[in-house]
Amino acid sequence: MQRWLVIGIVLLFLGLIVVGIIRQEMGMAVGHTAVPTLASTFAPALLPVLITATIPPTFTFTPPVPDNPLNTATAAPVTAVPTPTASVPTPEPTATAVPLADSLNGIPLTSILVMPEHVVVNARAIFAQGQVYGRNPHAYSKVGDSTIQNPHFMARFDQPGGYNLGPYAYLQPAVDYFAGSHGREGMAVRKGFHSWTVTDPLWADKTICQPNETPIACEIRVHNPAIIIIRLGSNDAGVPRLFDQNVRQIVELAIANGIIPVIGTKADRFEGSNINNELLRQIAADYQIPLWDFDVAAQMIPGRGLDVDRVHLTGFFAHDYGSPTTFQRGHGVHSLTALMVLQTLLDEVILPDA
Repeated sequence: MQRWLVIGIVLLFLGLIVVGIIRQEMGMAVGHTAVPTLASTFAPALLPVLITATIPPTFTFTPPVPDNPLNTATAAPVTAVPTPTASVPTPEPTATAVPLADSLNGIPLTSILVMPEHVVVNARAIFAQGQVYGRNPHAYSKVGDSTIQNPHFMARFDQPGGYNLGPYAYLQPAVDYFAGSHGREGMAVRKGFHSWTVTDPLWADKTICQPNETPIACEIRVHNPAIIIIRLGSNDAGVPRLFDQNVRQIVELAIANGIIPVIGTKADRFEGSNINNELLRQIAADYQIPLWDFDVAAQMIPGRGLDVDRVHLTGFFAHDYGSPTTFQRGHGVHSLTALMVLQTLLDEVILPDA
């Protein structure tokens, strides 16, 4: 009798150990205290976005704040060797430094800054949701490759005396309102970035980003922007389907987190055609988000504003927008039109009643 009692006690003890191990593995152990996550210490949390969405309607949903803020979905990295193609010579345009209220270098601004009324309405809805999440209305982030790296892209707008808007002084409010973001590269800009690398934790800065955090998720957490300028495509040659898929993933992540995504096109034809720009325009139309069509503006810049490598833009470090040279250099028009986008969003979306 005593033997069976001992055996019973031993079996009961072993059973309790097994149950305890199982409960601990399931996160339900007795006395278990949950470790605070980003969702409980920072508002809003990042929402995981899948690459399965179809063309969405106008933004009207209110996404819930999840328990797990990490965006772990990544697109498969695919690289391709670009095939050089013969360039077609184009006539060199004559640039002018005289700004017109509705055009730039003879091109209607509505063809460069594509924000019709339904896009403005949608952007306002996204921005309003972002304010619920606690986004910083004075902050914008950049997502892209070396074409938007410092010091050429926007950076000198954060340097007092580092620029002269000249006849474009009406853009000064955007310079002031978004101060601190112009000269910031952030976690989602790096030389050689593809559309898939910004959503791959492998490419995140391990000194700043959290484990398994993607570069774009890290940038959102660190800078907390209300706007994200997406300027990708020069390194995504030969993979149009994946490029389209990856950019849509980035756009969906931004919208789900109350951040206005701005799609920017590029001047180069490194993929051997203009397919990436065509995809970018379609994405902007599908999601009803602002389109910064720099490719259109580049038509009136000598050599499309491209340097000898036919990818990077010709330099314009002076940022003197009272000089005719502005309109003969890629970076001159690049930064100017980006600033115009920010000013339009400031006037029409962020402070429409000011």
